[in-house]
Amino acid sequence: MHTLLLPKFHRPLPPKRAVVRPALLARLHAGLAAQRPLTLIAAAAGYGKTTLAAQWASQLTTPATWLTLEPADDDPLRFATYLVAALQRLHPSIGTNLLPVLRAGQLPPEHVLLTTLLNDLDAAHALRATQQQAAQDPFVCFLDDVHAIQQPQNLSIVQALLSHPSPGLHLVLVTREDPALPLARLRARAQLTEVRAADLRFSEAETTGLLCTGMGLSLASHDLASLHKRTEGWAVGLQLVGLSLQDHADPAAFVAALSGSHRFILDYLTEEVLARQPADRQQFLLETSLLTRLHGALCDAVTGRNDSAALLEELLRANLFIIPLDDEGRWYRYHQLFAELLQHKLRRERGACMPTLHRRASEWYERQGMPATSIEHALAADDEPRVVTLLTAHGWHLLTREQTPMLAQWIQALPEAARQRSPHLNTMMVWRHILHGAYQQAPPYLAAAHRALAHLPPESSASRALQADILALQAFLAQVQGQPSQALTLAEQARSLVPPEHTRLQASTSLALGVAYRVVGRCDEAIEALEAALHAAQAIDDHVTAIVVVAHLALIWHPLGRLHRLIATAEAVIERTETISRVAPLMIGTIHAVIGQVYYEWNQVAKARHMLLHGLQMAQLSGQTTSVAYVSIYLARVAQETGDQQAAARYLREAGDVLARGGAPAWVRLDWIAQQVALLVAQGKLAEAEASLRETGITPETPVSYQSDTIHLAWLRWQIASRQPQALTLAQRIVQSAEAQGRNGSLIQALVLGAKAGGGQAWLIRARQLGEPEGYQRIFMATERTPNATPALIEPLTEREHDVLRLLATGLTYAQIAEQLIVSINTVRYHVKGVYGKLGVEKQMQAVERGRALGLLSYSPSDNES
Repeated sequence: MHTLLLPKFHRPLPPKRAVVRPALLARLHAGLAAQRPLTLIAAAAGYGKTTLAAQWASQLTTPATWLTLEPADDDPLRFATYLVAALQRLHPSIGTNLLPVLRAGQLPPEHVLLTTLLNDLDAAHALRATQQQAAQDPFVCFLDDVHAIQQPQNLSIVQALLSHPSPGLHLVLVTREDPALPLARLRARAQLTEVRAADLRFSEAETTGLLCTGMGLSLASHDLASLHKRTEGWAVGLQLVGLSLQDHADPAAFVAALSGSHRFILDYLTEEVLARQPADRQQFLLETSLLTRLHGALCDAVTGRNDSAALLEELLRANLFIIPLDDEGRWYRYHQLFAELLQHKLRRERGACMPTLHRRASEWYERQGMPATSIEHALAADDEPRVVTLLTAHGWHLLTREQTPMLAQWIQALPEAARQRSPHLNTMMVWRHILHGAYQQAPPYLAAAHRALAHLPPESSASRALQADILALQAFLAQVQGQPSQALTLAEQARSLVPPEHTRLQASTSLALGVAYRVVGRCDEAIEALEAALHAAQAIDDHVTAIVVVAHLALIWHPLGRLHRLIATAEAVIERTETISRVAPLMIGTIHAVIGQVYYEWNQVAKARHMLLHGLQMAQLSGQTTSVAYVSIYLARVAQETGDQQAAARYLREAGDVLARGGAPAWVRLDWIAQQVALLVAQGKLAEAEASLRETGITPETPVSYQSDTIHLAWLRWQIASRQPQALTLAQRIVQSAEAQGRNGSLIQALVLGAKAGGGQAWLIRARQLGEPEGYQRIFMATERTPNATPALIEPLTEREHDVLRLLATGLTYAQIAEQLIVSINTVRYHVKGVYGKLGVEKQMQAVERGRALGLLSYSPSDNES
């Protein structure tokens, strides 16, 4: 995390002269000990809410985290991201899956977000208790300035945390006004500890302690009593009084003149305090008041001074409403109420200089490599050209890092004319929608980028680069629309236009080209293009593109049967992404799905199921349609083949629901139909399976290709189950196509199924020869369940036992089999006993049916007629 962002999660240090409130602190400790889920510290500005909370936090022995909220945090995605990030500071396991998805710019459905978060909190609390071998107080999360949060969706998150309280979490809300939460219900259930304005008002003794002991003033008792009465124990008013009275010639006259409402007193005292400051200090206070965080170098850049760090320390020593935000004395902020008054005075007296001050802050943040805050200050300066320049220069970095949620808001904050004039802003919006699977929202921005392109010199390097970007985007959209040939043409054009020095475009256009090659079945060219994209993406630490590349490589290597290469590359990239990048690219669920398939093929079923379920969680959190569908389809396969047809049907329904909502590429639907057919065949619902297959428009007679593999293999399963005599012919056609293009994964499947269709043992032997170097196991264990299926063989049949089984299937007697094999009847009986034992049956008909289910026997015409 940037140093800049650290103070947002850092507990403010209590002022050194702050009055300690032992009774209030005891109340707060008691509420925590009583396991109440919520503490509310609510009062108007200036009552010392944050100071009290910071004092309590400093005394806690249980882990605590602090989040200071601002109006900009009222965006639901931003609020959720900051909240989970704050909670992760309590224990590294909290938000492990959730936070990367939020940082990638995707807000999960509320029930998914809350379920995941509550589970993480409970698990972390239980783990902590186990490690320390004792029950522990809950983690404590302080949310300061909660009044900044007004969106119902944000309040709903907080309410859900209170409605389903975790024993591992205690919330502390510090706010100027009561949030829209069920406080009455919590109060009635004794689940709420409250500290209100009446509690926070200073007593006369505390007033005396603050002014006389803390600030060194010498006041008569009746003046102290008068001040206490007129301020009503209001902390900020008393502090301002103390600052005003320092070195005052006639304290009694000042006290007598003080009257009016809190607001009047505040304005009056602020003017008094500022008037007593040297002119250069007044100017510093006003000019830096628009900064939410104060740093010596930042203040120098904004004010033109060179001594800001020392001045900040002076302000702290003078107790002038400045709050330290770290232990090193580098970051500070003004008391919020004081900052608001300073800003009001700045706008009233020197409003014309505010854009210049914001622009200087923007330039400083950009030099520090903090483009997000730089953009926010440029927007505050109303500097439209600078905002466009910053977004153009840093947009891709922001898009593939943590600022994805804000990128669209920044672009939308610009005037319509500015957005329309900038092709780069529009292409960024298209990339954002594509990366999030929101393909339907991309075309208007793509059209705007096209129009803006016309204003660039056509042969310039910038124009060529922009054309390449637009063409790559068009290629992706063409893929989704089921136009693979057009997508390939567009991707090839895009790649040819990229300047050699433009690494980011080399990555994105190579990705578009690799995906286009994959979809049309040109696998070697696809791998070459995708590996070039991976190299370019990793060169610029673009982990989003890298993960998308590896997802497509995995989807190629799986049908090619290159399982070891798939696992080595995919796991290495996932590890690198999780180590270096805190953003979870949205196709990471697809990679987990394919990795899970490999472990399943290797017969590591538990590991496969874990990987798939983790992938499903990541996909659901991200809401990325393609990933949700892929993982659900693969989970259905594992469930079906391990005997849980009910779970398989449920996963397929979930995948179907996702596909029905749109947004997934066309090829995902083919995978879904293929798995649906496998389940229907296993259930004996052959008519339904055939109907599903015909909906694809691919028939058994359609030429076999990379694109049609899954459906042709599904047709083959259906033909075998339906005892169609042409099944072996279809198997041969699939084998020929797969051999010609090196699709060993598809070839192995076709050989195993072809053995059942009549190819016999020779087909299985060849399949094993191809599969064993890559670790294939499950496909040879005959776990595809049909109504008559049983567990796979523990020990394979010998060649002679296979011959005996084949002859038993023809209906020959033992004597006829002995005559055929030129052996004695006793030898036949010996081999039959071995066959029965290995097949787990007791009768001849059972042995024949079992042999057919395992692919050890082919179907004959007489079988079909019967």
